[in-house]
Amino acid sequence: MASIAAKTSGPAEVPAGENDNQQNGEQRATGHMHGWALATLTLAFMSVCFVLALDNTILATAIPQITSDFQSLNDIGWYGSSYLIAQMALLPTCGRFYAFYNIKWVYCISLVVFELGSVISAVAPNSMTLIIGRAVSGMGAAGLVSGTTTILSYCVALKMQAKLSPFIMGMFSIGSAVGPLVGGAITDSAVLTWRFVFWINLPFGAVGLALIWFTLRNPPPAVQGGLPWQQKIRQLDIPGATILLGATSCLNLALQWGGIVYPWSDPRVFGCLIGFGLLMASFLGLQVRGKESATVPLHIFRSRTVSASCGFMMLVQVAIVLQSYFWPIYFQSVRNTTARESGINLLPSIVSNSLGTICAGWFSSTFGHYVPLMWIGAPVLAAGGGLFQLIRPDSQRGQWIGFQILAGFGYGMCSQMPILAVQVVLKKVDIPTGLVMVMFVQMLGGALAPSVGQNIFTDGLLRSLGEIQGIDAAAVVEAGGRGFREIVPPQLMDAVIDAFNSALRKVFWVGLATPALAAIVSWAIEWRRLPDPKSQSTEASATEVSEKSAN
Repeated sequence: MASIAAKTSGPAEVPAGENDNQQNGEQRATGHMHGWALATLTLAFMSVCFVLALDNTILATAIPQITSDFQSLNDIGWYGSSYLIAQMALLPTCGRFYAFYNIKWVYCISLVVFELGSVISAVAPNSMTLIIGRAVSGMGAAGLVSGTTTILSYCVALKMQAKLSPFIMGMFSIGSAVGPLVGGAITDSAVLTWRFVFWINLPFGAVGLALIWFTLRNPPPAVQGGLPWQQKIRQLDIPGATILLGATSCLNLALQWGGIVYPWSDPRVFGCLIGFGLLMASFLGLQVRGKESATVPLHIFRSRTVSASCGFMMLVQVAIVLQSYFWPIYFQSVRNTTARESGINLLPSIVSNSLGTICAGWFSSTFGHYVPLMWIGAPVLAAGGGLFQLIRPDSQRGQWIGFQILAGFGYGMCSQMPILAVQVVLKKVDIPTGLVMVMFVQMLGGALAPSVGQNIFTDGLLRSLGEIQGIDAAAVVEAGGRGFREIVPPQLMDAVIDAFNSALRKVFWVGLATPALAAIVSWAIEWRRLPDPKSQSTEASATEVSEKSAN
């Protein structure tokens, strides 16, 4: 990076010019940023993380009101899945843009696309347009996520990444914490309404855009920028990304419709499952045929650490996404709180998540170990998910606060460790691909979680409502998470609320099962330590010297 800071003076016995040459050689060898350049890069990524976090959580407390306005309770899963499916399917392709084209322009264009999706969502006249807007935002987020991890992997040493992670993820946690509060206050406002939760992204995105533009004034050249444009297009594997997008959409439709809108035996549901299978087979065929130019280079999965890290990340992500989308349903539908109050009630989970991330970053950077944090964090997350089964409409505040703290802290402890694990075991040339794969499966888990949760929730709700005499179950579901109180007779209200609570407990079983499985998967990850940046610098310099001697 051209803006890497150099020391102003060296040892007295070393001439200034020689000292500069030595430092330049170290910079070329390690590619690590220091000083002011590192600080500004971290600040830029913190600003972008804040925007992404705000967008993720600000919507959660607005969803019940959105479902009531659009009469779209069956679309709950799509509000999150459309964003995550687009992000997940395009993540590998967007990652390759950074190898072929100017990283500053790719990053900034991604941020603009993300903001365009926010505008579409803000003016959406119906549920379908809102879903499309969320998908456009997901496309931009794919470029932001892949760019952040790729730039960090080349510019920041692993141990320094572990130290910076609490600050970057801390800003993500701040955005996550502020999101529900701001989203709830905006949703409850008769003047702003829930639409302003998307408009508010624009000023923050503008700040992030300015910071990135300033920080990457002199970006390094694209590592494969010299390739012919025909070869670049071929290696982007756009057909593979398109097929993957179609496959995940078919699976999502099947999970949304099956047993709820249509029977599982209905041709539309069964056809989606068949379409998913055929498209996935085609996608895998393209990956095998494309080899290194494929969207998902299969050779990196020969490492058991990479495979296990990907599986671990996907499983814990399913658990945390389910919690973030369905706890607001509990607060607003079961406990009849406002959107603002439900945002406040989510703070224990968000704050404990941040604390877990900070503790994990300190431990891994100090002792160099990251595997034990996965062994501990996943069971703690599972324990929190298991305790969610105890929630009732009249549960004491201390109960659900404690449950959220336990689950949030567990996720914070382990969620960043797979990102470190793949960088330790892979060669430097494969690190960007490995990071993108971890992010890829994380998005896959996040994309499927709302649909799985919605299917379980709606199915359980319809079954429970069907047992209540005098209740039109379909009308209650159509009324939305808050609107049902306007159509349910007062004498039946408690029974309907119990039905919502029972359906939510069924969803939270997934929050126990997936992290428990992740804990088992984590035992397949190799026991390694984070390398010392000083030893990395020495080895890299020695390699460069030997190469010069050989020449």
